[in-house]
Amino acid sequence: NLMSGYVANAEAPARVIDRDAGGMYLNLGDVCFYLEPEKGVKDFYWRSRDSALLIRGGANYAYEQINAELTAWAATHYATAEVEVSVIGLRVESEHEDNCLATIEFRGDAAQKMPMADDAPEAAAAFVAAARAAVSKGAKPDRARFAPIPKNFKGAVLVPELVSTWKAALGL
Repeated sequence: NLMSGYVANAEAPARVIDRDAGGMYLNLGDVCFYLEPEKGVKDFYWRSRDSALLIRGGANYAYEQINAELTAWAATHYATAEVEVSVIGLRVESEHEDNCLATIEFRGDAAQKMPMADDAPEAAAAFVAAARAAVSKGAKPDRARFAPIPKNFKGAVLVPELVSTWKAALGL
């Protein structure tokens, strides 16, 4: 990961690249690759922006921050620690701001008692209404669904797969 030339401000790259640490990139979320056509020369190419940020009202909120707040709230609301919430941001209703789309998964005994399918729209609407009244501005969900949260073998949320499932659910 490295991009230093895409910012039109000559001082900006200096703030994100630590020259004292051998040019270490301080991570703006850009995904890049490089080729070495000649020894010692690297040509960098920008691929995409890897963002785990929800953009709302001009502010950026980290998915992890929202996940933690909504999961803690859901554990209290549903009276079970066997619940996890994972969000993504997609521009559904606006081209300028993300909608906060929450996926709720119950595990263990709680999974037997709680809704766990997209065919529970009333439960999802109730989750959204109750959460919006209880959590911070950045964590207020716009939509919710009950479904398994895709994870890798280490337990990290697979955000691209979560995005795909949401897009399919929304018909996007």
